[in-house]
Amino acid sequence: MASLEDSWKEATEGLDAAVCDSWFARLQELYSEEKRTYHNLDSLREKLNHYYEIKSNLKNPRAVLLAIFFQNFEYDPKALVFSEDKNLEHFNTFADEAEIPSDAELREETCALLKVAATHSTEAHKVGGAFGSEDAHYFLDLDMAVLGSPPDSYAEYRERIRGEYSFLSEPMYTALRLKVNHHAFNLKV
Repeated sequence: MASLEDSWKEATEGLDAAVCDSWFARLQELYSEEKRTYHNLDSLREKLNHYYEIKSNLKNPRAVLLAIFFQNFEYDPKALVFSEDKNLEHFNTFADEAEIPSDAELREETCALLKVAATHSTEAHKVGGAFGSEDAHYFLDLDMAVLGSPPDSYAEYRERIRGEYSFLSEPMYTALRLKVNHHAFNLKV
């Protein structure tokens, strides 16, 4: 599979190289923060591996790729407000600096993907028996791929995600995970 840097270059092809290099350095710095035991460079690489498996099904692969990079650009489990809105702001700042016009399809579709990440669902998820084949559906599936991983990989995921919430007591963490799982799986099938 492509390296992290090659994937970034693919996503930012044709954009100002100096701007893109600066943002890539920032991205690596943030994804390498010590507090990130799961939402880190390893997790990003894993998601990119899955991306390359489904890339041929996508209508706008570059938008999905940019959304992957910015989805967890800023991540703080202690924050009272989830970072999805901040990450959309970060992407728009990057897009401004890289001179991607606000009405460009790449920018609009990347923003739409980052917005759907906040709800972790689309309208198709709310209809029994429905499924989607839009880029947003694939993008959300990339987040859920870990749930279908082999038992040892899933156990490692559970341990790493628990590490990010080590400040919570076990009962509080369990309640939070149940809430997240209920939201994720309370969709119509």
